[in-house]
Amino acid sequence: MKLPIIAALTISVLSLTSCGGTKTVATEELVVTSVPKDKPLNTALEWSAASSDALFIQRQLFSLAKDRLTSIINSSSNNKAVFIDASFLLMSQEMTYKFFQEFRAPADGFRPQEVFEFARYEFDPIALDFVRYCAENGVEVLLTSSEMDSRIIIEQLMKQNIMVQGSIIEGEARYGRYSNNLSLSEFAQQDRLALLLTTSLGEATGLTGIGNPKGIELDEVYTRFGSKVILFPNPTFNRK
Repeated sequence: MKLPIIAALTISVLSLTSCGGTKTVATEELVVTSVPKDKPLNTALEWSAASSDALFIQRQLFSLAKDRLTSIINSSSNNKAVFIDASFLLMSQEMTYKFFQEFRAPADGFRPQEVFEFARYEFDPIALDFVRYCAENGVEVLLTSSEMDSRIIIEQLMKQNIMVQGSIIEGEARYGRYSNNLSLSEFAQQDRLALLLTTSLGEATGLTGIGNPKGIELDEVYTRFGSKVILFPNPTFNRK
């Protein structure tokens, strides 16, 4: 983006009067028509897009999620559910990074299906393996977005015989607007929530009752919910 700036530097004719007479200095003019404005850097996004560490961390966390879910399945008799931040975690990470680098700034807002279309319906292989593992073991998978926003993702998973549902994070059900009103808080209250895979503690509010915790609140959240919430790196909103 260029910010138009017109700057003119003029040295006027200067008359110096002395006993020797008047001396004239020539006029010099400099005109700058435009000055490029640097695009604000999202260093976290740039690091994620350029570094293999970002993908390694994501795969490591999915491995942790699978191990933890296995333990929960073996020690629990009631039906469990996993909530997943689908717009970031289920899709190709390389394409997700590219989407926010070249197509849409996070601050502009976006819908999960836009990212998925940009990724040409490509899932992250490690994420897909985890979702399939959930399905094979009778663990319900819910996406942290409504069915309306996640429709394409749900349809593509159905083609692979994997059933998932949309949800809402919290708040009152809005019948007629969303086809699915299952909420994270509802599953938490019923002790059916096995894991929440997300990129923001703010999305765990339905579980913790705390928005984006700060300071000592983080210790409380970790102590009470550390075994249920797996927090993945979120490069798109970390601006500093």
